[in-house]
Amino acid sequence: MLKFEYRICTSFNWTSKFAEEMKTCFFNSGFKFKNFKGLDNRNAKEKSELISEAEVVILAGGHVPTQNIFFQQINLKNELKTSNKIIIGFSAGSMNGSEEVYAQPELQGESLDPNYKRFLKGLE
Repeated sequence: MLKFEYRICTSFNWTSKFAEEMKTCFFNSGFKFKNFKGLDNRNAKEKSELISEAEVVILAGGHVPTQNIFFQQINLKNELKTSNKIIIGFSAGSMNGSEEVYAQPELQGESLDPNYKRFLKGLE
């Protein structure tokens, strides 16, 4: 199983902790994994290999624009288009999985920033 991380500008410790908590929740619900790997800037160069090895791809939550930038940087749309994977999205992950994404301002100052982009290109 593969989980995509989105915190490209913050602590990798946070994303690792979040991934471990998610793995625990799935395990406690009866799901077993051979592997459970995250994808973020630490291993983005391995994206094609990680995605090809995955049976399930989880697009996790977080800050919508930050995750969207990461998805665009790694060309996730193309990676997923050529694969036959189960994709689970929640929160920001499900929003960024659509064709057009409405990125509601959520961080301090975003709603007042005239350059803040509320509509983004998604994965669909």
